[in-house]
Amino acid sequence: FFGTPFSDPAIDLMATPMPSAILYSALGNPKNGFPGYCASNSPDWSGTQSSHWPGRHPEVYTPFRQGQLRAERLVDRRHRGLAAGNVVKAGEAICTAQPPLSLLQYSDSRSLCEVCAHCRRFCGSLGSALRRQLAAGNAGTLEDYVEDPKLIAELEQGAWRLRDRVPCNFCDAVFCSDECFEAGQREGWHRVLCCDLTPEQRNVWKCFQQYSTKYHEQFAAAAQVIAEIISLVEYHGVQIYEAMAYFSRFMKMSWLNMQSVPSMSMCQAGPLTGKLGALAQGKREKRQQVMLASLELLVAILWEERWSELLSLDYYSNLVGQFSLSNVWVQMEHPLNQTLQEHLLDATFRHQYGGLLRACQEAAQKVKVAAQDEESETPEETGKLPESVREEFFSLPRFEGSALYPCVALSNHSCIPNFTMRYSDGAFADMVAVRDIQAGDELNLAYVSPSLPLPERVASLWKTWGFVCTCRRCQDEIMLRAVKSDNPEGDAAGLQLSPAGLAAAMALLRPSTAETEAEDASDGEASSSGSSDASSDDLGNAGVAAAVNAPFSGPLGHSQIPESVTKIEAAMQEMMASMAEG
Repeated sequence: FFGTPFSDPAIDLMATPMPSAILYSALGNPKNGFPGYCASNSPDWSGTQSSHWPGRHPEVYTPFRQGQLRAERLVDRRHRGLAAGNVVKAGEAICTAQPPLSLLQYSDSRSLCEVCAHCRRFCGSLGSALRRQLAAGNAGTLEDYVEDPKLIAELEQGAWRLRDRVPCNFCDAVFCSDECFEAGQREGWHRVLCCDLTPEQRNVWKCFQQYSTKYHEQFAAAAQVIAEIISLVEYHGVQIYEAMAYFSRFMKMSWLNMQSVPSMSMCQAGPLTGKLGALAQGKREKRQQVMLASLELLVAILWEERWSELLSLDYYSNLVGQFSLSNVWVQMEHPLNQTLQEHLLDATFRHQYGGLLRACQEAAQKVKVAAQDEESETPEETGKLPESVREEFFSLPRFEGSALYPCVALSNHSCIPNFTMRYSDGAFADMVAVRDIQAGDELNLAYVSPSLPLPERVASLWKTWGFVCTCRRCQDEIMLRAVKSDNPEGDAAGLQLSPAGLAAAMALLRPSTAETEAEDASDGEASSSGSSDASSDDLGNAGVAAAVNAPFSGPLGHSQIPESVTKIEAAMQEMMASMAEG
């Protein structure tokens, strides 16, 4: 801790009471501690326990309480999933205005656009938004590009004014109103990590934020959740284990164990022997070193004996792992963009503010390039825009961050999802059906873009989440790959299909008039899969007759697994291994 590159020699951190070594190991009594609490208390999906908590917490599980969503325990290896409580037509919302359980704005986005630290709505005006972009890119001030003070004043009022901009007295947080400012002083993570700290501790918190930006931004997300738990316990009478369980019910794996090893998923237990074992051990030790340094910074700020389990490496590393696996990428367009686009059609407006807008474009581009590659010093990556880029295409930077929504964290993956997410000002999320959904249907989201080809989808899902997708679309595409051969018997790449598999695959090769629209959960773009339901007539009498006598007749028939299925599975594993090594 004292050797971290962000330590300030002027800060007497030795005066801070440091914890014992037990903080950095699995904590003690599984019966009476936090693990014992989790084992004896089932998750409260109705949100009853948090109904009296401050802030947005009472609204987080509203769809479950109102019956729009249901948490389901599944009999397969996925263990649990999300089901619809009502009938929903395509294009309709399954549920609306859902606040996140936790939300983190990425550091580069935070430097370009301001949102309220309490309610997460955009604040300020067009003038303040442009000033922030110029400051982030070290490109001067508004007065450097617009000489007339009246024109600058117009950017702060009227249609260009969203909400107030109330800065915090101690940190760089801003609020959209006096009400949010007061709420941020009395509750939530901001009170614990700003208002309650001494000036020396605030400097340590700044060091933590810089360290998090450099190594892993989910460290900051975990720190905010820990501070939120402390606020709930200290100021609102919530039991500590109750609050810890509320924020950690989607924990699956410690971040320390999520290592990128060739031919293996990050969710697999690392190898113990051989060259890969040595590689995995080295990566784990490096991760532990980085994580311990960040935790020690946090402990220097928040340590009290009663927070020992909350500040343990076990809880902290599993929080970071939870956010790494279950969070979604949140993008919110700036509310002033539509008005700005309308004004950019006016030649007079472009003449008055064209130079300013272009400077802001270049400043934003400079920040984005620096975030992508901090070490790049090539002239092409300085953020300078070509002359062909005109002011008409200017838009204010959008909010980008990472958030945990229970409705998303519970849903399983499908390459043919039946819902997608839509985000609005304040990081509120709407679940929108992309096709008709019946009550009780499982709700599936695409973890990766459905527009990607099969090999890329399979590789990404396996590498990040550790599973092989078995949705209908993937099965159909694997079938097609197996039978697209000059061999009429369906022998392709060493794969032999059973009579039933051959009949189904040949049916898929016939022309289809229907396409299945799949909504991309990441970028909102729809893609089509070339598969459709096939009637029993399409299978062909010969294929059906052969299938009846086949040893494997599907999931409801004999349990014997045919050799062809085993070969397909082995071929997929080999394909993923080769892609991972490449």
